[in-house]
Amino acid sequence: MSAAPALPPHAVSPAGPPHGANHALLGGSAAASAASVGAQEWLETDGAGGFSSGTVAGYRTRRYHALLLVATAPPCGRLVLVNGVEAMLELASGTMPLSTQRYAPDIVYPRGLDHLVAFAPEPWPQWTFRFADGTTIVHESFLGNDEATAVLTWKRIAGSGPAMLRVRPLLSGRDYHALMRENGAFDFVAKTRAGNASWHPYASVPAIAALSSGEYKHEPDWYRNFLYTEEQARGLDCIEDLASPGTFAFDLAAGEATLVFRAGEDIDTDAVRLATGLRNAETQRRASLVATDRAADAFVVRRGVGRSIIAGYPWFTDWGRDTFIAMRGLLLARGRMDLAASILGDWSASVSEGMLPNRFPDQGEAAQYNAVDASLWFVVVAHEYLASGHATAALRDKLTAASEAILDGYTRGTRYRIAMDGDGLLACG
Repeated sequence: MSAAPALPPHAVSPAGPPHGANHALLGGSAAASAASVGAQEWLETDGAGGFSSGTVAGYRTRRYHALLLVATAPPCGRLVLVNGVEAMLELASGTMPLSTQRYAPDIVYPRGLDHLVAFAPEPWPQWTFRFADGTTIVHESFLGNDEATAVLTWKRIAGSGPAMLRVRPLLSGRDYHALMRENGAFDFVAKTRAGNASWHPYASVPAIAALSSGEYKHEPDWYRNFLYTEEQARGLDCIEDLASPGTFAFDLAAGEATLVFRAGEDIDTDAVRLATGLRNAETQRRASLVATDRAADAFVVRRGVGRSIIAGYPWFTDWGRDTFIAMRGLLLARGRMDLAASILGDWSASVSEGMLPNRFPDQGEAAQYNAVDASLWFVVVAHEYLASGHATAALRDKLTAASEAILDGYTRGTRYRIAMDGDGLLACG
């Protein structure tokens, strides 16, 4: 497919910096709406370092915007599997877009955002589209907790007559820091069963399964020259091509459309049953947390059999100094002593020459010991945790030994000329 659309596109200026709005009721000119909602971003996390994110407008402005971005070695080894979808609605009055894409040099097409009348972030992202004939569609997207699974639904809540929804997945299968261009190595071959399909784009990355309540038609094609304006503003490569292996068709006049993306080749699972189970579990989990607790928990992730804290989305993993600076507010102040114990215990085993790692690289290389204060923040948090009275005898011994090893290393001197100076304060090279 060429990026140049068959119909005259509308060009809009690049969106401004993100701001803090959590919902939008759209109005004004089309260009103004595109810029406004293109600057607002949403984020869903899976508890393992994977996430999905995007703009309220629907088009991607970052290489990190994706529907299914998984951590293959939680919370590291992140790969983008499903970047987005192209969604079109066929009504008696004509074909209408629900999705919005942005192409180079600065073309927004199609323009589903022109029909977007509301967006709500809670309990997960929800878009409401309204068309001239009164047809109203609600689209939702959420991730299951500790599941590399993205659930997308579309439902007609007003209107009558025919309403066929056609959804094209846009895939890459790349490192989340990278970009993809059209290439002959991408494998479009599909395994199908009923309305489900799976693809294995490259041998070195996980397969992608799509479970649906509709029908799948194999129609491989390339969508070229997507423009990511936030990458452009950073002076980085900002153009990407994405592969679309086929189309899922749903009859919205007959009921809700469900499309589930997950890593792997399992296409035997029923999409509706899986989505319903995840929806119920997430509804219960999120209802038990206030908004600030839900936000805090988004940063607590799985590392091996334990837990760690992400330094920030979209591109950071767990960094030592950030983990222990944030841990006092994210865990100790909230009474999450079980998680605090798990994280402190795991990190205490990583002390080397009096230092704690500052970073675990994305691709599983050796931990990097390059922060002068990561170990000091560990001692602060270990002290506050021990003072709370929640520590077992075994954990108390472990934290005490780690703190003494840090004290000894900093007194004797360690990497980067970190050492106690003649005045008793720390110096570093």
